[in-house]
Amino acid sequence: MGSLLPVLASIALLDSLSMVPLCALPLSTMLGGPRPWAGASGFIGGIVSVYFAAGVGLLAGARVLLDRLNPVLERLWTDPYTLEIWIQVVLGAAMIGFGWKLGEARKGPRDEEPAAECSPATAFALGAGITVVGVPGAFPYFGAVDQILQADVQGVGAAGALLFYCVIFVLPLLMLCAVRVITPAQSEAIFGRVASLADRWGRKLGVGVLILVGLVLFADGVGWLLGHPLFPPPV
Repeated sequence: MGSLLPVLASIALLDSLSMVPLCALPLSTMLGGPRPWAGASGFIGGIVSVYFAAGVGLLAGARVLLDRLNPVLERLWTDPYTLEIWIQVVLGAAMIGFGWKLGEARKGPRDEEPAAECSPATAFALGAGITVVGVPGAFPYFGAVDQILQADVQGVGAAGALLFYCVIFVLPLLMLCAVRVITPAQSEAIFGRVASLADRWGRKLGVGVLILVGLVLFADGVGWLLGHPLFPPPV
């Protein structure tokens, strides 16, 4: 176990690079809200709960899952079926349309009301939802589970290794919370400003990301149909 933990820590920190940009803004917004610790603990708890549960599931059937998943992912990247391409095109178009509609809806008059408080349950659901969306692409996590299997750690030891991984995974977010504790006066002003900006620009940013992802999916799908994908597979 002693030699396994440093390996898991390095993989977890690498894995967290994909989540920190998505989670830093909502967490900073919660830390600048009226109940910072309730929202932050719920948000991080949602991330850890889903990631830990996913790890338990992977450990239960990891080898079978990885053996079946790897060829499918490789085929989707290099030689997708025509139906799968059309699904991608339709999904991209739907995301563009939904994002456009959402953006148009925000152009109407808006009452100047304070932002609604994010309850612990809402924060937990948000953290869990972001993690659920990201789990299928968490390839470093698959590698970490494989390392646990190779180390032949089972039972409580395996659960402890997974929990250790999840804690290191959210370590950058915990460091944001630590900043709030160490410098409460200064950080309160900073996080409060972030919360204000997020309330003003968060929806526009979300709409922009939604439309951008939709455009990429749509363009790549059409490119596959025309024989020139936006992201050609490696030769």
